[in-house]
Order: sequence, then C-alpha cells, then structure tokens
Amino acid sequence: MPASHSYQRGGITLWATVIVVLVIVGALAFHFISRMEPAEVRSFQELVNRVEKINTQISEREQQISGLVSRYNTSHPGNEIDTTGMSAMGLTEEQSQLLANRVAQEKDLSYRGLLQEVIDVSGEMEKLKQELGEVKSRLRPPIVAQKGDSHLGVCLKFLTEDIGMNEEDALKMIEKEALVPELLPGFEVWNYFGEGVFGTFVTQGQAKITPNELSRATKRKIDAERNTLIQERNQKQSEVEDLEARKAELQQQIQSLEEERASMMTQVTMMASTNDSLSSELNSLKYHVGTFRDLEKAGAIRKPALGKWNTGDIEAVQHTGSLDLRKDTRIVINASSLGLEKVDRILLFPRYYSEEGDYKVELSADRKSATVIFVKPAKFNLARLVIAVG
Repeated sequence: MPASHSYQRGGITLWATVIVVLVIVGALAFHFISRMEPAEVRSFQELVNRVEKINTQISEREQQISGLVSRYNTSHPGNEIDTTGMSAMGLTEEQSQLLANRVAQEKDLSYRGLLQEVIDVSGEMEKLKQELGEVKSRLRPPIVAQKGDSHLGVCLKFLTEDIGMNEEDALKMIEKEALVPELLPGFEVWNYFGEGVFGTFVTQGQAKITPNELSRATKRKIDAERNTLIQERNQKQSEVEDLEARKAELQQQIQSLEEERASMMTQVTMMASTNDSLSSELNSLKYHVGTFRDLEKAGAIRKPALGKWNTGDIEAVQHTGSLDLRKDTRIVINASSLGLEKVDRILLFPRYYSEEGDYKVELSADRKSATVIFVKPAKFNLARLVIAVG
C-alpha cells in the first residue's frame, strides 16, 4: 500500500479521536455546570444567613439588657428603671437620657458600670438593627409565617402567584429543596427565583426559637414518643405473655376440674344408683305366695292347734316376690298359678299384721283371683311375708 494512503487514514483517525474527546468533555462540563448553584442563589443564601445571624445577635443583646436592668432594679427598690418597651425596641432617646442621668448620679461604681453597660449594649443593638435593615433592603421581603402555614404552601404560593408558574412545574421545583417540616408563627420564609433557579430559606424572625431548635425539639419529641410507644409495646407484650401463661394455667386447671367433675359425676351416678337401690329396698317388701298345704309342708306356717294358723319359719321358703310400695300397694294372686280352681281365703304371715287395719283382701266375683291391698304400706317396709292361699 502506498505511504500516502496510510498517512491520510492516520490523520482521519486522529481527528475522529479529538472530536470524541471534545464531545465527552463538553458533556461533562455541561453536567457539572448544570449542577452548580448559581452565584445569585449563593449570594441570596449568604444574605439570609446574615439576617439570621444579626437577628440572633439582637436577641442576645435584648436578653443582656433585660438581665442588667433587672439586676439594677432589684438593688434599687422604689427607684426602678421603667423597662416598658426597652428589650424589644432598644432604648428611646428619653430612656437613654434617663440612664445617662442615673450614671452621673450613681455613687456605687459597680452599678454605675452596670448602667453604662446597658447604654453600650443598646448602642450595639441599634447598630445591628441598622445593619439588618441594610441587608433586608437587598432582599425580597420575607413571608412571615402565620398559624397553619407550611413551608410547601408558602413556596407554592410564591411560585404560582408572584412568579406566575403553573402548579405542576412549581411542585417539581420545590421538590428539589430541603423544606422545613414545620413553621411556627413568626418564622420568616425567604424565597428567591432567578434564571430558572428557585431557592428558599427559613429564619427565626419573631418566633421564640430558631428552625433548627424547633427541628431538634420535634425530633426529641418524636424520639420520646417512639420510646414511649416501644415501652408501651414491650409492656403490652409482657402483659400478653403473662396472660398467655395465665390462660395456659387456667386451661390446665379447667382440664383438671373437668376430670374431677367427670370422676365426681361417676361417683354421684354410682351413689344415686346405690341410693335408688337402697331407697327401693327400704320401701319394698319381699314375699312368697303358696298354698296352705305347701307352706305347712315347708315349715313356713304351722297347722292350727285350736283352729288358728300360726307362723312357722318364715325363712323356710324363698321370698322371690318383691313390691316397691312407693309405686304399688297391691299384689294380685291367680288361683291357676297355684294349681287351684278358686281362691277361698288368704292369710298373711307373720300373723301380727291386722287383716282389716293393715291390709285387706278382695276376691274377684268368680274367685279365680284375689288382690291383697296394703292399707298402711309404710308398715310393710322391709317386711318379709308369706301369703297363704286356700
């Protein structure tokens, strides 16, 4: 390849490289410059900071004067200096002349020096106020915060009403600023807008504390409330854990009581059954029904010697019959069940039961059956009877 061609291609490559470098440097420079704060904004912020500093110094002088005059008045009862309007406005000409006369008349050198210090501090405060007026004259007048104002609302009103910006663009611009979370009445909001750049700052103004002090106080309050909430949460958690433990304990007690109740119910059922059985037994009688001949043969009754049947060995026969006198007071006897054609008579043994007074016997019309009726059932409780049928 000819040397001239190689030289031309190398030159083109060099120029292309230079152009790319210039484009990159330009882009970086534009990005850096676009992120720089304009000098007007920096100057505006410096002036606002100076206003805040002067306000702080004036406040300190006011407190200093108030303290000095208070000391003097305490030591001069009946001859106090009138402090009306003194701390807020500085000394009037009349007050300055009064203090000058007091200085001349005061014999105590320490109090004379104290009064002179009041005059000197008042002079310093006056100079500061003059400087404050000069600085403020170079700024757009601040917006004094009223009750219910917010930094966002004040800025939005400034950009939309004073500058004429639409609300959407204004909000986008405000979002780039560090806003004060809370405005107290008396705070001064300083706004700046120029060359498409917006700036806003808040100073103490006539409020009793600075924005930074308010922010710290708010943070302390939030931290205190958070700590309180954490403590309350931990307390509640502890109470919940105690309640859960108590619940588990009560559930265990309930389970034990249920088991005890079940055991007691079983015992009660058994006792009730036993009681029913005992009660039934106490209110029942046992009996055996047989013919005179069979009962005599068994020895339960004895043949009469003088025409009257006597009681033999009652236990010689089995008393398989049972009657609960609470439920029934009758025993029905069928002649056929004893191998008899009819019933002629019935006697109860032992013979000490009265047939008409304690019991009675009713024969059916055909005498095929008879009914023993216990007139005084209580008298037969636990009795063991033999009923002879003939």
